[in-house]
Order: sequence, then structure tokens, then C-alpha cells
Amino acid sequence: MAIAGRLGGRRHRILFVDAFDSFTNNIVGLLEESCADTTVELVHIDNAGFQKTLESRIDQFDAVVVGPGPGHPSNPDDVGFINRLWQLGEERMLPILGICLGFQSLCFAHGATVEKLARARHGIVNRVTHQDDDIFSGIGDLEATQYHSLRANLGFAAGDDHVSWTPSETCPDLQPLAWDVDDELNGPIVMGVRHTSKPFWGVQFHPESICTNKAGKALIQSWWDLARDWSRRNGKEVAPRLQEKQTNGTAHKVGGQSNGASNGEASPGQRGHGPLAEYIMSITDGRVSFEQSVSKTIEQLHLPHVLEALGLVQDQVLVLDSQGHPSGRYSIIGLVTPDKTAQVSYRVTDKTLRYATGPTKQQSVQVEGIEEIWPVLQDALDVLQPPTPSAFEKNIPFWGGFMGFVSYEAGLESIDVAAHPSCKESALPDVSFAFIHRSIVIDHHASNVVIQSLLPDDEKWLATTSRIIDHLSSASGPDEGTHGRDAKRRRTSDAVSTGVSPEDRFLDLALARAQVTRPAEREYREKVLRCQDFLASGDSYELCLTDETTIALPGEKIDEWDLYKRLRRNNPAPHGAFLRLGDMTVIGSSPERFLRWTREGQCQFRPIKGTVKKGPGMTRERAHEILDSSKERAENLMIVDLIRHDLSGVIGADKTWVSKLMVVEEYETVYQLVSVIEGELPDKRAGLEVLKSSLPPGSMTGAPKKRSCEILRDIEKRPRGLYSGVIGYMDIGGAGDFSVVIRTAFRGSKDSTWRVGAGGAVTIQSTDEAEFHEMETKQSSVLASLFQQHKKP
Repeated sequence: MAIAGRLGGRRHRILFVDAFDSFTNNIVGLLEESCADTTVELVHIDNAGFQKTLESRIDQFDAVVVGPGPGHPSNPDDVGFINRLWQLGEERMLPILGICLGFQSLCFAHGATVEKLARARHGIVNRVTHQDDDIFSGIGDLEATQYHSLRANLGFAAGDDHVSWTPSETCPDLQPLAWDVDDELNGPIVMGVRHTSKPFWGVQFHPESICTNKAGKALIQSWWDLARDWSRRNGKEVAPRLQEKQTNGTAHKVGGQSNGASNGEASPGQRGHGPLAEYIMSITDGRVSFEQSVSKTIEQLHLPHVLEALGLVQDQVLVLDSQGHPSGRYSIIGLVTPDKTAQVSYRVTDKTLRYATGPTKQQSVQVEGIEEIWPVLQDALDVLQPPTPSAFEKNIPFWGGFMGFVSYEAGLESIDVAAHPSCKESALPDVSFAFIHRSIVIDHHASNVVIQSLLPDDEKWLATTSRIIDHLSSASGPDEGTHGRDAKRRRTSDAVSTGVSPEDRFLDLALARAQVTRPAEREYREKVLRCQDFLASGDSYELCLTDETTIALPGEKIDEWDLYKRLRRNNPAPHGAFLRLGDMTVIGSSPERFLRWTREGQCQFRPIKGTVKKGPGMTRERAHEILDSSKERAENLMIVDLIRHDLSGVIGADKTWVSKLMVVEEYETVYQLVSVIEGELPDKRAGLEVLKSSLPPGSMTGAPKKRSCEILRDIEKRPRGLYSGVIGYMDIGGAGDFSVVIRTAFRGSKDSTWRVGAGGAVTIQSTDEAEFHEMETKQSSVLASLFQQHKKP
């Protein structure tokens, strides 16, 4: 008894059956919060081992929760072994709660038909009508989020106002407990049932959604109370046993590892380091000394001046640029030094990991898949342990480490979705990072520049760089100068007379000869309608459809830096990027942060869903009105719930929260609806775990993520490449920051064609015409900025 008391005694066990939904971890978190002294253990619907031993293994649990998921309960591929749960004999019977697909499966197994709604209910928050009875007893008014395309028809007589609280002749074993009576198009929809003699319950709505009110949690508590009471009365309580509580609040996978838990692999220090980490240690002598130079500068110092004065604009360089946007603070320049900078890349199609350690040292390694890439990156970050930072150094977001990108297709591989076959035609990498020793961080709020190096005895470079920055002229505007002050003086008279600088004139001539291929309206609108067919059939709640514009410049040699300056001048955003890395050149002005984590363990997602184009007559008040519509809010809500799932799957739902929900933010060309999801990381290595577990970005896929990505692959029939991926950094101190690759153009170094992706989330409330125009709005934020000649800063 003493041991039992010390360990907290017996814990109840709930089995959660996961149908590969993107809200699963939110439900798991709600169960562990609502059901006292309970551990939730997860099994996927296709777990062959569990299916073979279902009858014997079910005895190990106190209750089962069958979760939501895509598809129809009559399709074995969509439900796996779920329908067998309703057929358990009396000796194996235990309390079961079905949610959404689980609810439909319960009804289907007991005589109901499951049919399409006249219009699906995705991300819709509505009042649930109940009689304060059974699991709804004492929960009060319930406002709940609905994510369903299908309805359970229990066989009641037709009638728009018909609601019954007693079983029908068709389904005599199912007692209705709740209805949605406010849907004029679909008529009354049953929202909750219980079996009249067995401990089976089901609800069509999602009690775990961020927009379901507190009655959702009360409902789960009420179900758990009734479930335990049934078990006690029927002698079904599982025999007491000692169990230690899960420490991270995530569901343990039956027959596998916990989400976010250690897999038992030795740490890099225990197993020895890989070649990339060993090379980095050799370059730095295995130490970090925080060699820094701080330059107090004028308030008008602009990042383009810095790169031009240092002569970096034609080099391999990585620039993360806040572009003077009010919501941005830092800009980071990562310098690639050919004789020292280690680079690592990976391609999805050939499963090849490539190392570049110096100008002549190249090696390729065949790997099983992308899961082998993340430990390589973490290993290299772990080898350098920075000293205790000063108060000033703590505020510097990047000390050195990896800068680079992860493509959309790399994200697909991480969720076991095969890329489209056309991806094999591309030679571009899907993961590409450089380990940055020399970096420059501009703090636009504090008006200072930090020049820093991880290399030993690098004082000469620090001093030279500091001197150049200190002597930058304060007289120039934000985009003046092509490659320094001399160039500025040479073009002054011409610019004054024409109003156009020489580099802008050259760009105009080159772009005038460009072959621009845009998405065809008819084809895009047909794809929207195909997406809606899948939404109506229950295969997805939301699909982020995208397409691509190409800008071909055959024979034209344009200055990529001048092209980037034009984009940042005409369409500034807080997450701009100029990358010339390996075989890729990238210019971008993304408004959307994907994921940021600090050295202290705070992490943040900022998904954007909902866009209104600025123009004549479009006031902020009008934009608020549009973005407060049911369609726009549903679009944003679904991604918020998806990101909560991704994050809580690593750190636990109890360490995850939403700090901003659907706030309108203003950008240069658009208004957008933004939410903020935050979490608390257990240690600095968890940041990379959250990153890889959240790819591809939910705002670029839809939900459920896996099935949605499979659908989009087959509809779009092309690689997205870097578009819809992420760009950012992971520093040696444990911090990281990545943006979503949107409003961006990129090309391969041997390719004369720039690619610009754009798209939008298709929901059941979308129209094909409006979705095409939204895609065009986002596309034009890049194209118009590149082809627009001279917008004044």
C-alpha cells in the first residue's frame, strides 16, 4: 500500500482509437484533463496486431473513445476495426464514446443510414439542444464546433421541425440525446445518442475544439462519471495495478512509442557524433566564445545598405529580413564562407543526404527517409555548447547555427504521404541548411547591429565588418545603392532626370520580355469544385488548394538582388527572405510565421487564414466585417485546432494554449485573419521535434492533414517545391524561427524560370469564383510587386 500511495495508486486506462484525424491530440488532452487519474493510450485503426487480439486486449482498459476521422463508417479502410467494438459480447463489453466518425459508426452499426448533408458543417459553431439528461445532465448551455459532412439518419419521419427524444422504429436501440435544430438548410440533425441497454454513447460535434464552450469539458466529465458507474455496477472495473503517470500529457501509442517521447536511442554524446557534427567541431575547435562586435547605428540603417556595403549581394548568403514591417524587429544575415561553412541537403525522390564540408569535400549518403535527417541536424546543434550568455546576448535571437529551408514535399514525407511522380523531374533539394559561423543581427527597434562569429581568432573579420557598418552613410534611402556608395553617386543624375534608377530600368526591360504563365481560371475553378466534392463526402474539412505561376527569362541575366529589393520595397512583410544557397535562389516577403521557439522554452505558431485585398473602398472596418463571416472564421478555426493537435502531440495539451484567436492584421496589400497558438517546451531539443512533427504547415494543407494532402496531391498534379514549405533558422542556444513560404519566388541556379505559388483554403462555404480571385490576390502581391516599377519607400 505504501508503494501504491507513493506512485499515486491505480490509474484508469482509456483506449483512444485514432482514425488518422488532425484533432486527435486535442481530444486526448481533454480526456486527461476531464477524467481524473486517467492515462489515455492510443491505437490507430489499421494496427494489425491490435486487431488480431482485440477481444483479449480490450480487457486491459476501463473505457474506449472512438475519435473522428475522414471517410464513411461503411468503408473498412476508413474505420478499420472500429465497427467490431459495437459487436463485443457481454463478457468483453465496456463503456465506449464515439465522436464524429465514431458517433456515425455507432449509429451505422445499429441500423442508421449515414448520408451526405445538403451542406457540410465544417468549423461551424452552433447551439446544441438537449434535455439536461444522461451525459448532458448538468452541463448547461452547449455551444459546440461541428466538423461533419455526413449525418446519421435514425429513421424519423421527415419534417423540418421534427425532433424526437425517443428511439425510432428503424433504430430502436438508439435514444437521441441532443439535436442541432438551427440549420435551416439541413433541418434537424441528431447530435448525440446513447444505446438503450449497452454503455455506448456518441456525439456528432467536437467537444475538444477551441471554440466549443466549457460545457464540452463538462460533457466529457459527465460521460466518464456514467461510464465508471456502469463499470462498478456490472463488475467491469479493471483490476488495480500500479502505473506511473505520463509526464508529457500525450497519449501513449499501443504497440509503439508515445508522441514526442524518447525512442530509447542514445543521445549524440553517448553514441558518438556524425560527420557533419565532427566537421563543425573541427572548424570551431569544439568551443563557442561569443566573439561579437556591437555597432550603435543610426535609426535609418537599412538591411540592403549593409549587404551592399559588405559586398555580399553576389555571394552565397542567407538573409531573414523583417523588411521594415511594423510587426518585425530583427533581421539576420548569415554568411557562407566557402572554406568553412558546412552545408547539408536532402531530396525526397532519391532519399539522398548530401554533405558539403568545404569547397571540395562532398559526400552523399543513401538513407531510409527523412526521419534520418532530423537527428543529423540535432547532432550538429548539440556539439557546440555556448557559455552562459550575458543579459545583452540573451536578447539576440540568433547566435549561429543552421539557416535554410524545408520544402513542402519534405513535409509530406514526414506524414507518410508520397509526393506526386512529377517531383522526380526536379533537381532542387527538399531540405537545405548551412551551418552559419559568421552572422549579423540587426535590431531595428534598439537601432543596433551585432556582428558575431563562432570561429576562433576571427577578430580581423569582426573589426573590418564593424568598421564598414559604422561608416555607412545615413543619407541614403532604404533601397539606394546597387553595390555601394560609388554606385549611388554614378546613378544620381540619371535617377533625378527620369525618376527610375539604372537597375530598375534594366529590370523593367528584362521583365518586359518575360514569359509569364498564370493558372487558367477555368481549370482552377474546376479544381475548387473537385475539392468541394471531397469535402461533401467527408474526406476533409478544408483543402488548401494551390497553383503556380512561372516567370521564364530565357537568355536574360537579371540581378537577383535588385529583384529582391523591388519586392521588399513594394510588398514589405515581417518575414522576408533572400537566400542564395547551393542550387537555390529565393526572394520572398512572407507575412506568416510558422513556428518560433525561444531558448527559454516558449514556442509560438501564427497561422494566417482569411484574406481581404486592399483597394478603393476597402476600409479596415469593411475588412473586419468580411473576415468576421462564418466562412472566414471557419477557415481559421480549423487550422487553429489542427495546430493545437500538432503541438500538443509533442508537448502535451496541458502545455498548449491559444493566446489570440482570429485577430485582423494589416499588411501592405491585404488584411488577414491571424491566430496565435503557444506552448511550453520541456527542453531546447524539443524545438526541432515540434518543427518536424508540424510539417507541412497546416495553413497550407487543410484538415485532416494526411488525407487532405493525399487529395491535394492528386488534384494539383505537380510539386509545390519550396512553396508551402518553411524558411528559418535553428541556433546553437536552442532557439528557432521559421516562416511559411508564401508570397515568394524561387528558382534553381541552372534554371531561368522563377516559380511563384499561390492558393487558398477551400471550404464547403467557398465559391469557385471567389477562390480563384483569392488565389489571384495572393499571387499578385508578388507579381505586381516585381513588375511594378517605382513605388516610393
